[in-house]
Amino acid sequence: MSNLISAVTGTVKNWWVFLILGILLLISSYWMFTTPVESFIGLASLFSALIFVSGLFNVFFALTNKEDIENFGLYLAGGIFDVIIGFILLKYPGLTIVLFSMFIGFWLLFRGFNLISVAFNLKSIGASDWGWILLFGILVVIFAMMSIINPLIGASYLVYTLAFTLLLLGVANITLALRLRKIKSKASDLKDKLS
Repeated sequence: MSNLISAVTGTVKNWWVFLILGILLLISSYWMFTTPVESFIGLASLFSALIFVSGLFNVFFALTNKEDIENFGLYLAGGIFDVIIGFILLKYPGLTIVLFSMFIGFWLLFRGFNLISVAFNLKSIGASDWGWILLFGILVVIFAMMSIINPLIGASYLVYTLAFTLLLLGVANITLALRLRKIKSKASDLKDKLS
């Protein structure tokens, strides 16, 4: 039993990665809502950097928890995918502006499906508020599909749709971080009682 509790505690030792990522996403969402459409080029650069940093955080989380998490490959693949997409977008800013909504749409689609997978993993371990993560994941997928289906939509619509989607993704990451922190705390308390 002690080994199981140690594994759970180790699995969620880096819960704060999701908290930082969620805060960065919320800040980005706020910036998008308050920035005029004329700064679309700046928005493309910000997203490119955000995707790259998000990938680095996810790769870090996956590698530091590879022995402890069940779906290590999913986290690592998501992080590598983000790093590659972020690098391409940063290296070719002209391409970024032209294909911005499609790149972002596919990135958000992948992240949305990742959140849905995480929600079902939380459900399988008995977490009570897994449904919120699932809801956020589904909403992220819906808004991502809107960006993919019609990449020629107006810049203002794209800005506000993506800002709202980032808001959802940020809240979902913060909710996930707090849930993981709670699980780690309960596991640590149980481990102390058994010791």
